[in-house]
Amino acid sequence: MKLVLFKPRNIGFLLRMIKENLTSKIIKKPELAGSVKEFVINNAIKNNADSVLDAMDKYAKQERFLMNVGDIKGKILVQEIIKLGENPIILELGCFCGYSAILMAKNIGEKGRIVSIEVNKNYAKIASEIIDFAGLKEKVVIIEGPSEKIIPTLRHQFDLVFIDHWKDLYKRDLIAIEKRGLLKKGSVIFADNVGNLISALVGERGNSNNYLNYVRNHPKFESINIKTSLEYSSAEDAVEISVSYTHLRAHETRHDLVCRLLLE
Repeated sequence: MKLVLFKPRNIGFLLRMIKENLTSKIIKKPELAGSVKEFVINNAIKNNADSVLDAMDKYAKQERFLMNVGDIKGKILVQEIIKLGENPIILELGCFCGYSAILMAKNIGEKGRIVSIEVNKNYAKIASEIIDFAGLKEKVVIIEGPSEKIIPTLRHQFDLVFIDHWKDLYKRDLIAIEKRGLLKKGSVIFADNVGNLISALVGERGNSNNYLNYVRNHPKFESINIKTSLEYSSAEDAVEISVSYTHLRAHETRHDLVCRLLLE
């Protein structure tokens, strides 16, 4: 029995998922990503990123659940991006409908860039169209294909890596990123959905424990786990923020280092 599903704070989300799954079996609904795009076009203001994000949040809360980073965890992500300076270069693993790409792109300067890898052809197409509608296509490059094939072709080092695809791929892809030399001192790795609830819901594909063990015991990373809520719910979730190891200041511990980097 997956007891985490029945914690009081998780019951509401569990009931919503059961209801949506049952409804989808009774009533044929349009394809999800296309439905999101139509909702955005009908409810958001063109070339207004905030309006587009608000529309996607509204859809996820009132229509059908969306696996976006969401408005609550999105604030944590934006805090990390702002600390990187005006024009960071960001790698995203898992674009879905483009929510997080839009969120990140609107918080970087004109010379900042988002490189987003999305394995699903339809998601990549829809995300590109929604990002274009938001007026941010010049800042976001979506590469369609499996991450294990695309990562070895990348050349630039990244200031931040946002990981939000299948959780059982987190460790594999971070190792590939390291081997390719895509991190530098002070690079931030932001891993979404590393709470136990995701694993209970979707099984091994949602299990990030091997990733957490890897970054927490890695000699060149310092990590902080932030307990938070699953997108568009009060259910439990967490993000893991890891900082690529840099030189310590005098009398500074590695824990002091990561706290300093995350606060600067």
